[in-house]
Amino acid sequence: MMLTKLGNRFPRIRQRLAADFRLSVITMLCVPAAIAIGGFGVFRFLDGDLLMTVVDSMLVLLLISISACAWITGHTIITGVVLVLFTGAGVLAVLYLAGLVGLFWAYVDTIATFFLAPPAVAIPKVVLMMAATTTLGAKAGLGLLPLISYATTIFVVSVFAFSFARRSLAQARQLEELAIRDPLTGIGNRRALEEELCIAIARVQRDASGAGLLMLDLDHFKEINDRYGHSKGDDVLKKFAQLVTTHSRHEDRLFRFGGEEFVLLLNNVHQESMILAARHLQQTIRDRLSIEGQPVTCSIGAALAAPEDNWESWLNRADNAVYQAKNNGRDTVIVADSGPDRRP
Repeated sequence: MMLTKLGNRFPRIRQRLAADFRLSVITMLCVPAAIAIGGFGVFRFLDGDLLMTVVDSMLVLLLISISACAWITGHTIITGVVLVLFTGAGVLAVLYLAGLVGLFWAYVDTIATFFLAPPAVAIPKVVLMMAATTTLGAKAGLGLLPLISYATTIFVVSVFAFSFARRSLAQARQLEELAIRDPLTGIGNRRALEEELCIAIARVQRDASGAGLLMLDLDHFKEINDRYGHSKGDDVLKKFAQLVTTHSRHEDRLFRFGGEEFVLLLNNVHQESMILAARHLQQTIRDRLSIEGQPVTCSIGAALAAPEDNWESWLNRADNAVYQAKNNGRDTVIVADSGPDRRP
């Protein structure tokens, strides 16, 4: 049973690691470091070095706690800063208590710092660590030439880590953005929609604020593609997205649900204002969107979030409403019933 549960959770864990760059770095630092330091702790306990055993045990506990905090809270920036501050303190403690062996951990600490902390924190911290480790290394008996070699190599590692970390973080942010954006229209995609719907439903259930969904479906879009070509059809989709975005409130969010279907999330609305918004958009599309002189229209299904809704039932009610709008002759607005999963 336990193995089955772990097997079911593993894909979700892997998906979260792939989606969150900082979380993956925190995990890849904490888990191997905890295992390695734990091994040193066992060795030192068997060797009778109780002080370093306590230090190693505290470091292992700290690493596990910080990693768990990152997974539970999702606050990876704050957690990363806390982690690199404590790992720096750990390096200095090991260097002070165990001697020159602590210098080896300084390289790991330097690389982790640039990957987990913003430059405003990382650069001063690394500079202070270089000064502190060099001073403690000299007091521990490191000769002048080895000391210069250490200072030179840690500087080179710092420059490399800073450059590579900035590039990696920028690429990770770009990939995260691409993962939630529709490549054709530039608006949110279905994945982003699901995340925003979960947030909106939680807000409705928490403080009873109103939220509405408009499912917008372009009428006869297949005929547009067949008659004018897919390139022209893509132009219609882009212009449609621009019109809806321009004629919606700043706080409203538009997503491409798939094909010629779009979803507009309306926050802080009641049923009357949701209907007015739907009619306004419908008239705007009718007046301003055309292809080769022929007007383009859309059918709209509207659904106000109910406290008993989850995001799927809410979206399903809007989808049922637009389905009825298409059956009722298109270019019309249908409002779903307030109850979940009811066909209007």
